[in-house]
Parts: sequence; C-alpha cells; structure tokens
Amino acid sequence: MATHNIQSGAVIDFGADWTNFKLWINGTNSYLPYTWAEDNVAYFIVAVDQSVYRTVGINKDGGADQTDFETNWKPFGARPILQGNFTDPRIIHRFGNLTASSASEVLVSARTYNEQASQAQRSVKSTNVNDVNPGGSGAKEVRITYLDSNYVLKTEDVLLNGTTAVNTVATDIRFIESFKVIKGAAAVGSVELWSNTGGTGTAIVGIGAATEDAFLCHHYVAAGNRAYILGWGATVSDDAAMKLKSQIRYGANLMDVNVDLDNISGITAGSRSSFARAFIGGMLVGEKTYIRITAVPGQVTTTIIRSVLDIWEDKG
Repeated sequence: MATHNIQSGAVIDFGADWTNFKLWINGTNSYLPYTWAEDNVAYFIVAVDQSVYRTVGINKDGGADQTDFETNWKPFGARPILQGNFTDPRIIHRFGNLTASSASEVLVSARTYNEQASQAQRSVKSTNVNDVNPGGSGAKEVRITYLDSNYVLKTEDVLLNGTTAVNTVATDIRFIESFKVIKGAAAVGSVELWSNTGGTGTAIVGIGAATEDAFLCHHYVAAGNRAYILGWGATVSDDAAMKLKSQIRYGANLMDVNVDLDNISGITAGSRSSFARAFIGGMLVGEKTYIRITAVPGQVTTTIIRSVLDIWEDKG
C-alpha cells in the first residue's frame, strides 16, 4: 500500500529526532546546522538547504544525543556562511542531461518538462511494476520539490506502487523544482508525475528508466527571495546553440530574456565540445523568477547535451 510523507512550507520540524535529522543533513548541502541553547536546558538546531529549513531539538540531559552533538557538531555550527563560499548551503547546483533528436529549442532535462498554468493535486506512477515499495527492485520512493502558485517552496515524498498511480496529498503542486528517487535503486521503468489524479492528464516531468533523477537544469526563485546566477556551462556531442534564460517583470507582465548565449558549432558529430562561464559577483535576479538553460541543436540527428547551472539564493 503506497503512503506519503508530505512536508509543506519552508520549515520542516524533526521534533527531537536527532538521528533522522543527521541523516537528512548527510543527503544535502546544509553541511552544518546553526545552533544555540534555549534557557540552557535544550539545544535548538536549524539547518538550511536551498530555502528549506529543518529544525530539531536536543535536551541537555546528558544523553547520547547531547554528547554526540557537543562532540561532533557544536564546535563547527557557528561557521560563517558567505556568498561564494563553496560550503554555503544557499548555493544551488543544477545538472541537466538531454538527448535531443530535433532542432527545436528545449529545456536541458532528461524528459520533457511541461510547466503547469495552475496548482492542483497530482499523481505519480511508473511504467514498470518493479518500481514499488516494498519489495521492488527499482525505485521505491520519489521526492517532489515544488512551488505553489504563490511561489512557496514545498516538498512531498511519495511511495511508489508500480504501474498503479499514487495520488499526491498536496493539492497545490505547480512549478516543479526537482523530481528524484530517494529510496530503492534507479528506476526500472519511466516514473512520471502526472497533471491529474489517477495517472491521467499530461506528464509534467519524468525520471527515465535506469536513472534516478529528472535532471532539470532550471530553478524557480521562491517568493521573498533574491538570487545571483554564479555561472553556467554545457558539453555537447554536436552543434548546439545554448541559452541561459531568465525573466523580468514589468508590472504585471513577466517577460523571458536571454541572460547569456553561447553557440557551439563546427564540431564533428559524436565528438565533444564544451564551455563554462562564471559571472564575477553574480548576476542578480528577483523573486518568482524562472531561470533555466535551453538548447537549440543544429541538426535533427541525435545530440547529447549536458549542462550545469549554479545559483546563490537567500531572502531578499
């Protein structure tokens, strides 16, 4: 039977579960939590990872959790976090992986991404019965990191049930920030997030067979935040025009703009060419902005395109 673990809003509270809090830290770029004592009877710990805040409390009762925290974590918890510091948890790294077979402009991602015009309840299913919890040999659980129509960042974890669709608990899923496997192994079939319940409608985003991520090379800036694009780059197997795109608001109008461009041409099909570009000081973009890397292949034959995007984001 498929179940869910839904985390809504920017703050996720682990209560007093120090063990699971540490497991979450190991799977993120939060590195070390911020810490302080409350009335000298407990520690209240906050870890920040890409605008999602996790909290946990540890009683100062002389127990194993207090000893572990004071020995292995507390001495490092107050390290400053600065823009551009490679340990800064506010640095967001996105990696895109696309195999294109047309000359149309497309987001660099493993499968087509269909941005939705409104928020709604969605569903998840695989094309293979082995992507199931428990007992499956493939993916067992996926995490949807998304923003609602107000650009509030949220997550929901969904246990898979093979080819049977599992409806999300959340009814406000709109913009997909990332979609990835968090339990089991690489997907055996294609795991897709559908626009409607019951595995119907349009496939919004998907994880391809034998992979564990949708490889979306994009980012949505959450409401109330500002972001700096630090750099971008790409590697291609044939000619391609690469675009770094953002948006600018003119009152109520939201306009797409090309932030930077690079044209990789004159290479032999099946070979490799690449570029990487950094912006000194970063390139500022405002809240509710959609940042992405797109590609326009120069041919209709197969073109393998991989891209990277680095962004620093914090409260505006």
